[in-house]
Amino acid sequence: MLKKISTIGLTLLSVLLIAVAAAALTADEIMDKVDAEADALAEGSMVSIIRFDNIYSDGTTGSNLFGSLSIPNRSLIYFIEPADVAGTVFLTHESDEDDVDARLWLYLPFIGISKELVSEDERGGSFAGSALSYSDLGDREGRADYDAVLLGEEEVVIGDQTRTAYKIESTAKAGADVDNPRAVIWIDTEFFIMLKMESYNDLGNLDTTMDILELGEFEGKLTTDVMLATNHSDGSTTTITILEQHRPEAEISEDVFLPENIPAFDASTWGFID
Repeated sequence: MLKKISTIGLTLLSVLLIAVAAAALTADEIMDKVDAEADALAEGSMVSIIRFDNIYSDGTTGSNLFGSLSIPNRSLIYFIEPADVAGTVFLTHESDEDDVDARLWLYLPFIGISKELVSEDERGGSFAGSALSYSDLGDREGRADYDAVLLGEEEVVIGDQTRTAYKIESTAKAGADVDNPRAVIWIDTEFFIMLKMESYNDLGNLDTTMDILELGEFEGKLTTDVMLATNHSDGSTTTITILEQHRPEAEISEDVFLPENIPAFDASTWGFID
């Protein structure tokens, strides 16, 4: 009888282990789900108000207020404050192909034309003096350039919440042209959004980090309300706060995102200014 019970127990254990193994996700499958969640949020039109609070490398501080419009593969960021940059517009056209960089434009009202950012220096310039570059906001380094490995699961504490996260290490493939050859990212196991990220430079030193400080909810799903970007090479930081986010009553026309139409952009239509 004991032998029979033992055999049954081993059989059940084997079935359980097989089921767990079948349910386990690989790093690539997890990142597929991250992309799917991001794509779902990006579907349709979105209007947002965003604040950047910067601490510069010399210890001084500054803030910016932006209005943002987006549709799939298109985004427009309108500078509301401070007054000396009000009316500036940053425009992004993303490609459906992972290995094709986004096209980026910057419209300066005192010049009156939209200039495309093409060179590495232009694209790598600081966005509104923040710890982020124009490229950080516009480009998405292709996953095809990296090998991803699941390191396990860890708990990440954000405010009064403790979230379980997949810890994934991504390493650039040989010959890949990327800014950061190694990154470690923590992904929420339930909602598949990023909770934390560390990026390392060619020397293996910590280059930049992104930490989620506050979580919120949008359309029934967990979202980011406040995040902290840190440039560890110069010590500068940017706290990014999503003040408002909503779907407009009607879909935003693609014409709004044409570079030639930016000089005529009416910020009051979207509630960015009175």
